[in-house]
Amino acid sequence: MATVWRRACTNCTKSKRQCTKGVPACRRCVDRGIPCVYPPARRIAHAEAAEPTNPPPVTHGAGGSNAAGAGHLNFPPVQLTPADLGGAIGGQPLLTESPQPSLDDTASAASGDSWFLTPESWIADYTLPPNQPAAVQDSMLQRFIDGVQSWLKRWVTEGSSPLHHRHLYREKMPRYVQDAYTAVTMYHTSAARDSSANAEARATALRILDDRVVQLLQDQALETSLGKEADIFDHMSRVQALLTYQTIRLFDGDVRMRAQAEDLVPTLFLWTKQLLDCAKESLTRSSRFLADLASSNAGSSSGFGFGAGSTSSHSSGAGCSEDAVWRAWILVESVRRTWLVSNWLQEIYLYMKRGWGNCPGRVTITMRGGLWDAATPYAWSKACREQGALFLPTTRTDSLFYERCPEDIDEFSSFVVEISYGVDKFERWLGESQERRERALLLESWDGDRVFEEMAR
Repeated sequence: MATVWRRACTNCTKSKRQCTKGVPACRRCVDRGIPCVYPPARRIAHAEAAEPTNPPPVTHGAGGSNAAGAGHLNFPPVQLTPADLGGAIGGQPLLTESPQPSLDDTASAASGDSWFLTPESWIADYTLPPNQPAAVQDSMLQRFIDGVQSWLKRWVTEGSSPLHHRHLYREKMPRYVQDAYTAVTMYHTSAARDSSANAEARATALRILDDRVVQLLQDQALETSLGKEADIFDHMSRVQALLTYQTIRLFDGDVRMRAQAEDLVPTLFLWTKQLLDCAKESLTRSSRFLADLASSNAGSSSGFGFGAGSTSSHSSGAGCSEDAVWRAWILVESVRRTWLVSNWLQEIYLYMKRGWGNCPGRVTITMRGGLWDAATPYAWSKACREQGALFLPTTRTDSLFYERCPEDIDEFSSFVVEISYGVDKFERWLGESQERRERALLLESWDGDRVFEEMAR
């Protein structure tokens, strides 16, 4: 009689990690949000006479192992169901005494070039944040608003921000993004409340700002009426442009300007939804997306908004250069961050106005510090390989608190973690990490021999 043994899934096999062999997916693949694929099961034949009628139950430990399970650290060949994994997904890890360190290989163990294009990473999570005292929550939300406003200013003064990658519009900047860029510059020079401009200069600047918003809406209406099909770069660019105007006009304090911005809240929500839908549709076949992006970069500065192609001769996986993969990541990560900020900023405004708001949701983002600011494709690729991208599913973000330090994530991710898990948990994480660093420095500077010599005198 032949017995069926399920082998480890392909992802665990490639990463040389133990596989729980659960169905429909093993625990490691569920935790990391990647597809779980099993190779065909093996059948091992046994002598009919040697097989007892009622086989003894399988037991854990070395005594219960056999030749078939010898290749999996002597664990018995049992099959775990999703119900069996419930405790591992929502609580403590299974078969381990401490949290499983699964955050160090988020990029390297994923499927080649397309680790940031997995379909699961586009699923929005609408888990409610923890309840907090009203004063604490309001202070946290105000910090987020101030952060977004400062990102706009850094965009025009430094050329980049946690929301605006310095290479995103380097070769191709749509006209409506140019208008938004100049509007931010003009606003902080002549119209902001803390500027030194007089009332007449402020009124002129706000009037120009209103005209730019009207022009953006008219341009989009015209393109829609002409049947122009927008790609993922077009969708993201117009959302960033309108988001820029909404950030200024909703929180400036001018009553007339705020009322005009309120009328456009549904428009930005709609454009943001269309952006996510376009991303899901465009990235259903990650290899096709990377190939199209590589060919558009090699041909011209059109396509997804990136410039003429790669000068790198290194390939990373499926024939795409490091430059093409890096540019694809910049575009996709910009989409994710734009979607988050757009939804969060407007829901925060509505909460402040009405006293309640809907959960804005969140999607998977790349959290590793330094990747967003990487200056070259090689630096980005090297950091992904050696440090991991921390591209965590939203259900696994809490792993940061017991597996990582706050310094491991970037500025944008710090805002996400604080809003998602509350001020208390975030500040506790910061404090405990600081205490660990201080103890480590104390141990490094402690000279035991010298102390004992002084005690002996």
